[in-house]
Amino acid sequence: MLSFLTDIVVGFFEFVMDVVLFRRQRRHHGRRERSLAEDAADVAHFDFVTLVLISAVSAGLMLVLAFVFGVPVGWSVAIGIAVGVAWGLWRYSQLLQRG
Repeated sequence: MLSFLTDIVVGFFEFVMDVVLFRRQRRHHGRRERSLAEDAADVAHFDFVTLVLISAVSAGLMLVLAFVFGVPVGWSVAIGIAVGVAWGLWRYSQLLQRG
C-alpha cells in the first residue's frame, strides 16, 4: 500500500515538473506566455495520448519486423526504439513550437 501511495505522489510531482520545464522551454524559445492550465493540458495530452500511441506503434513495428519480415530480434527492437525516439522528439518539438 505504501508503494502505491509513493508512486502516486512521485507521479504527481513528475507531472508538475514536466509542466514547469515545458513552460521554461517555451519561454526560453521566445513563445508567448500561456496560462498554466493550457500548458498542463498540453503536457497531459502529450504524456497520456501521444506517448501511448508512439509506444504502441513502435511495439507493433518491432513485432512486424521480427515475425513477418524475419528481421533479427535485436535489429527489430533497435529499429522500433529508434523510430519511437525520433517520432517522440519530433512531436515534442511541435508541442514547443505551437502557440
